[in-house]
Amino acid sequence: MTSRPPTKLSFDEFISTCTPLLKIPELEEKMRERVRNIVADLLDFQPHADPVESLKRFLRKDENFLGVLLALTNLSQEKFLRVITAQRFAQQDFAPEWGVKTIYQKIKEEDAFAEQIARLFLQGKSSQVLAEQIADFYLDQLSLPSNWPEIIRDETIIGNVVRKKLAGEYADRKGEYIEQQVTRVLERIYAPYEHGQVKLVGKKVDHAIPSCEEPYVMVMVSYMETTSSSQTARANEQQAMYQKIVGENVRYPKTQRILVNIVDGGGWLARRSDLRKMYEGCHYCLNMKTLDALADIVLFHVPERCFSNRGA
Repeated sequence: MTSRPPTKLSFDEFISTCTPLLKIPELEEKMRERVRNIVADLLDFQPHADPVESLKRFLRKDENFLGVLLALTNLSQEKFLRVITAQRFAQQDFAPEWGVKTIYQKIKEEDAFAEQIARLFLQGKSSQVLAEQIADFYLDQLSLPSNWPEIIRDETIIGNVVRKKLAGEYADRKGEYIEQQVTRVLERIYAPYEHGQVKLVGKKVDHAIPSCEEPYVMVMVSYMETTSSSQTARANEQQAMYQKIVGENVRYPKTQRILVNIVDGGGWLARRSDLRKMYEGCHYCLNMKTLDALADIVLFHVPERCFSNRGA
């Protein structure tokens, strides 16, 4: 255990060590391979003479191809799901919205539905029924280029389309990598931890050390490369968490609980006011370059009795 409490970096020091666009070599190679495989499948596709049948076969060939079509039309997956919901409402189907996996499964298994989705991309812009349900601004995007079979054979263009389609997956994998790095720091010092709901703060915690029932150190992780209004909500939520922890520490001074925010990425750097809240609303604020300091924080604030497997 360490005898001296770790110091919190100043806000300026924290900013200067942040990484706007984190590069993870192994992830970059995996994503390149993903792009290569999808592009190879696209190049292997043989179009049919009938445009609707051709697009229907295309959609059924690979679950990634729906995302490729969305990227070609510059329509987000979320907006596409809203379009499908609007189309179902036009058919008097008011059940909850389908997810993209459900839609792909129905494309694979139901011929009529597959044709319906193909026609949506090819003719949706001119549909009178949809025009009554969907704003023109979005309906105008349902205009797949007539030469789309040729476009998917241009490796440069389609490579960029595929990368756009995989942007969400790339961001998710990067987030998972950062979570793994936090776990590695904790495992290196044999610190027990749990992920889950912590009653004290009324929220799920990414890493509660040693447990959600008795958390001496709580770690929250957020890496964002793009900006979102949700950042303000998150910063406010975590400030509320911090205030609860501070209040608990005042009531029970012999048992001090600690909140650590691990925050990084260009999205946070672009929203300095929210980033400042994240920095102020915790006992320690770390980023990827200063992540190793988590070990000293845990060793100082977590009682030695909690490290039951240390040295085993």
